[in-house]
Amino acid sequence: MEDSWHPRTILIVDDHQGLIALIQRCLSRDGFHTAVAYSGQEALNWLSHHQADLLLLDLQLADMTGEDLINHLDQRAISLPFIVVTGQGDERLAVKMMKRGARDYFIKDSSLIELLPSIVTQTFEQIQKEQRLALTEEALRAERERMAVTLGSIVEGVLTTDTRGQITYMNRMAEVLSGWTHQEAAGRSIEEVVRFVHDGVNEQDDHPVTHVLRNGIALHPIHHSSLCDRTLKDRPVVYSVSPLRRSDGNLLGTVLILRDMTERIKLDQELLKASKLDSLGRLAGGIAHNFNNLLTAILGNLSMIQTWMNPKDHLFPFVSEAESASLRAKALTLQLLTFAKGGSPLKKPLALHQVVSGSATFALSGSSTCCHCDFPDDLWLVNADEGQIGQVIHNLALNAQQAMPTGGTLLIRGENVIVSEGEATRKTLPAPGQYVKLTIQDCGSGIPSHVIHKIFDPYFTTKPTGCGLGLSTAYSVIRNHHGTITASSVVGRGSTLTIYLPAHTEELTSTTPSPSLVNGEGRILVMDDEESIRLLLGEMLRYLGYEVECVAEGKEALPRYQEAYHAGQPFSAVILDLTVPGGLGGKDIMRQLQEFDPHVKGIVSSGYCNDPVISRYSAFGFHGVVAKPFRLRELSQVLQQVTAQSEVPTLQEIHEEKTNVTETASSHRPWAF
Repeated sequence: MEDSWHPRTILIVDDHQGLIALIQRCLSRDGFHTAVAYSGQEALNWLSHHQADLLLLDLQLADMTGEDLINHLDQRAISLPFIVVTGQGDERLAVKMMKRGARDYFIKDSSLIELLPSIVTQTFEQIQKEQRLALTEEALRAERERMAVTLGSIVEGVLTTDTRGQITYMNRMAEVLSGWTHQEAAGRSIEEVVRFVHDGVNEQDDHPVTHVLRNGIALHPIHHSSLCDRTLKDRPVVYSVSPLRRSDGNLLGTVLILRDMTERIKLDQELLKASKLDSLGRLAGGIAHNFNNLLTAILGNLSMIQTWMNPKDHLFPFVSEAESASLRAKALTLQLLTFAKGGSPLKKPLALHQVVSGSATFALSGSSTCCHCDFPDDLWLVNADEGQIGQVIHNLALNAQQAMPTGGTLLIRGENVIVSEGEATRKTLPAPGQYVKLTIQDCGSGIPSHVIHKIFDPYFTTKPTGCGLGLSTAYSVIRNHHGTITASSVVGRGSTLTIYLPAHTEELTSTTPSPSLVNGEGRILVMDDEESIRLLLGEMLRYLGYEVECVAEGKEALPRYQEAYHAGQPFSAVILDLTVPGGLGGKDIMRQLQEFDPHVKGIVSSGYCNDPVISRYSAFGFHGVVAKPFRLRELSQVLQQVTAQSEVPTLQEIHEEKTNVTETASSHRPWAF
């Protein structure tokens, strides 16, 4: 926009030289610059090279009319404000030119020279006002566009009303929440479009917008309610209402803000479920630890009785049955931990066909459902926890059996697959590579499409007596093994669950331990706070050929180990209970033992199998793990593996090694004078 003091250039287009001279003198006295064109063509030529702020245009030129000149300027996209100067009798033509956009017109008479400067000044002032108005309107239009984009992008629904409660604006999210479009809702009452429900009763008589219009006070903080949309569907929302006021304080209307709380409530519910699972996991871990200590004494003594008893003895089957019952009780404690999402997987190379077949058959025993397993001979091993994978298959088989109450066939297939990077992303697998794919397919009633996405949610169940933990546990276990589990179903035809587990790609460095007892020799130090377990381990280890010393507390273990070490009778291995109430546990004692003797061979023992020390025992300095409860055979195999790793150094060898280290260190010291 040009400033008002800036000199203006006025192009006078007229063929009357005397009148032109008078006009020039008149306008120059008021500070205007003038230029002259005596014909229409001369004006066009001048405007091709110069700029003018205003035209004083005679309608009757020698070569064309004033209207023709305006038409030529329009064709050349030259837009100039102009004032018409006409002779007597041309008023009709002047009015026509006013309709074409002329700012004013003069009749060539004695008043022309007197009035012209003020009319020109007023014209320029009007042009400035129009320019300022145009800029203001453009700024308002841009602001409205920014506001519309902003309100259309936010996740809250925004509605405005006038003082009568009629809707004047609603953004896209408000349309989604209410079920009304802006065009449909504009001018309607807010009570008709936004209906809040409380305890099943419509709150139309006490609408929050009506309340704010009546009292003029905002409804803060945010209120919770249920919104009934146009399709009569309810959804949880929070809302706030604020009055809109003019600068003078008078009420313009209200603004209503709505936020959909559906996903937030779902998230809160999931967090509550996770909290429940965490509490259940803590409870289950404590129960499992104590129960496994009891089972260790029971199962261990039964295994000792079996070694001493003649298999032909009439009592032998009863002892074997008691042992089987103890093993089932062990599986129950593992199941309890797994249900509660507890228990880090104790992974080892595992052949799936044995675990899958055995777990599925056991789960379906006594039912009218049969299981058919199809596994290729070259099926890859997986790195997995045998107990947890068995529990997953057990849960899935039970689900399939319940889906086929009148009987049927459960088909389980295994195959080797190589997953590409794109497939890994689509299947939410952690990385591309080699996987073993398990497909568990039943011919039951199927899962309805509206609930299939919920079947892995904790506590979700469609069974009257179900707890909703079976599939959520399976999901948790598979994810902890860096795999995936998905479901598909056709109602009336059955369901299919698909599991991907990473294949074990490393070479096996040792053969699978023999299932028979392995005798040994050497000295073993046992630390456990349970007297019954200390007595049992003493008998077991002596039966296997070892010398045994037992301590009840962690603080006794280190002095006993040091005494044997200095006496030249070091222990071949130590078996340390991980958890000792009120005392030092196996992890802390192992750290102290390693500081004293880096060659110490530790075996961690615990009935609390969700501790990371159990699943990653080597990271904490242990050489092996024996999970409670255990049998004599399992204990013997772990001891054989640990003691066979390398020979225990004698006291003389240890002394020589320390001497060599000291001498080597001394040889690198600077000479001292």
